[in-house]
Amino acid sequence: MDSDPTRRTVAEHLQRAELMFDLGQVPDARAEVDAALRVDPLDPDANAMAAACALAVQDPDEALVYAGAALAHKPEHPRAMITRGYALADAGRREEAMQAAASLLDLNRDSWRHHIHYALITRRAGAGQPALDAAWNAVNLAPDQPRTHLALAAIAEDLGMDDLAKRSRRAATDLGTEDAAPGTRPGSDPYDELPPEARRARRKWVDAAPDDPHWREKIYGPGLFRGAIGRSVLLGIAVVFAVPALLGTEIDPVPRLFFAAVAVTAWVGWFTVLRRHRNPE
Repeated sequence: MDSDPTRRTVAEHLQRAELMFDLGQVPDARAEVDAALRVDPLDPDANAMAAACALAVQDPDEALVYAGAALAHKPEHPRAMITRGYALADAGRREEAMQAAASLLDLNRDSWRHHIHYALITRRAGAGQPALDAAWNAVNLAPDQPRTHLALAAIAEDLGMDDLAKRSRRAATDLGTEDAAPGTRPGSDPYDELPPEARRARRKWVDAAPDDPHWREKIYGPGLFRGAIGRSVLLGIAVVFAVPALLGTEIDPVPRLFFAAVAVTAWVGWFTVLRRHRNPE
């Protein structure tokens, strides 16, 4: 048994992980979680936190693995149940995501937090009206909580209900205080103030910051058509040649076939490169 007095416990690692996660430093949070899992690979809290980290970096499959490990040892672990719902929605498993969301309300229908997560999971799964109803339920259960109004604002905005979104965001701002706990203070972006399990990094078409040393490669690509500009060129070629191929009724058949072949080739190339860009493995 390791007798190193400097070795941290699972709880200590997870405390640091939660702090890093709240600050948006997901890689650092994940490093602490991995350290906790080395101490106890079966700890449900550590596995649930690992699932939340995986979800935040858009890896729903890994999130499902860790959430499943947590639930195997603690079937009603709240964070694992919540994260599993988001991961199922992100993985495109709509019906399972809806069932996972419903299980949260079965666990505790009086929890405004569970209603928020039900709303956000079902909306992510593509169910607008149930999400809106649940968000209203959360507001009715806890009208003094900024997060309930922020969740309603996010869903209303997603559904194109701009007036409701503005009123809800204003209500959250009125309830916010300068000394609010991290993650509860209303800000310019409602997404940043939602419960941690609901957060995930936004996808970027070009993931290149100005100070990124690899920005040229990300924009121009390591090879022909593999960067952002190359993908745009492929898509442009596909569109330009598809128009006369489909609509050029006065063009001779041979040129139209040529245009169609070029359009199809460019489209297949664009789709293939796009898939590699999103899933480099």
